[in-house]
Amino acid sequence: MAMSTAQGAGAVPVMSSDRWTGYSATVLAICILGWAFDIYEATIMQLVTPILIKEWGITPAVMGFVTSVSRWIGLIGTFVFPVFADLYGRRPALIWAILGYSVFTGLTGFSTGWVTLLIFSSLTRIALAGENPVGMVMVTETAPTRWRGTALGGLVGGYPFGYMLCSLAALVVVPLWGWRSLYFLGILPALLVLWIRIGIKESPRYEHVTTQMLREGLKKQLDIFAPGREYPREMLIASLIYFFYLFTWLGWSAWMPFYLANEKHLGFQTMSTYLSIWMFVAIFAYWFCGWLCDQFGRRWVIPAFAVPGSILLVAMGHLDDATSLFWVGLATNFLITGSFGTGLGYTAEVFPTQIRGTAVGASFTFGLGLASFAPLIIGWIATASSVAAGLPLLALSFFLIAPLFIWFAPDMTRKELTDFVGQKIG
Repeated sequence: MAMSTAQGAGAVPVMSSDRWTGYSATVLAICILGWAFDIYEATIMQLVTPILIKEWGITPAVMGFVTSVSRWIGLIGTFVFPVFADLYGRRPALIWAILGYSVFTGLTGFSTGWVTLLIFSSLTRIALAGENPVGMVMVTETAPTRWRGTALGGLVGGYPFGYMLCSLAALVVVPLWGWRSLYFLGILPALLVLWIRIGIKESPRYEHVTTQMLREGLKKQLDIFAPGREYPREMLIASLIYFFYLFTWLGWSAWMPFYLANEKHLGFQTMSTYLSIWMFVAIFAYWFCGWLCDQFGRRWVIPAFAVPGSILLVAMGHLDDATSLFWVGLATNFLITGSFGTGLGYTAEVFPTQIRGTAVGASFTFGLGLASFAPLIIGWIATASSVAAGLPLLALSFFLIAPLFIWFAPDMTRKELTDFVGQKIG
């Protein structure tokens, strides 16, 4: 997808409105649901981990291995689907990803042991991991400039909504039909593909870039090295943002159910209830942090969430009282998840439309690849000691987000996106 700096700099960008339109709101709603169903699928294994450890007679380290390896295999989708989005369009890439993870989630319900669970969950993870960056790119390109941070926060707000849906579903269907029923319900998001086909068109920015390149006689080509070659500093910052956020989140989300249900002896029902409430409150945390970032900028808002969140994460490992665990866990989850959406969304704003998908996919792949060690590492620590002993490591990762945004990541608040390589940020 080569275009010279001179050509890119001279191109007329697509200006974003400061107002919401029916199209931009529909895109956001569809992508929120896509992310919600995405995290529903990813949450199933986390919730059923205590059940599988007991039913299959395996150790926490084995489940940590399954979770980490499936995420490493899922890196294929993290990289490939955004590249497809640059080559063939955001809309078809989104459709392929959602349809893929719906089908493979249903198949995971037929797992008979940790080996088959690893195989099916890995195939599911390829499509799941591909949907995340594509949806984020599409919302970034269609949301109003003034409210882009809020939109990106709301987009990833689909995460706690999906987590809550899975927790509530677990409370109802697991006692009646067992853990496999959660996977079979995961086939339903395939219906979302019909809405995408009917409800939204291609990203106007993507169509503008494609038209401009065709007009100048340029073809879209696979150039996976373009982001690193043209924007090395931005690629490093984006990769670190993904790593710090995802290392904390993957370790926290993978082992918090086991920590509450087994280590703190709260049981499956109480654990599911706690997580459902936490994730319901977190829905508002995403929108709230995104709104704050649109008003005051990410440079100070993101650290205001990261620093106290990391402190509470360490403190939580020393609590035994059920009431204290609930309230401290609620606040910790609010801070971790709240800054997640607009924090990760930053990575899509610093690259031009021409290579946005490839850049986001590449940095996402680098960050997620290293962050995927978190469930495995915490699993080792839990086997040797306890999950509580691993919480300071997750806290350190979350804390490091603060200096990254304060001193190194240029604030993109209310700045116009660029479309072509070499074009200066407005």
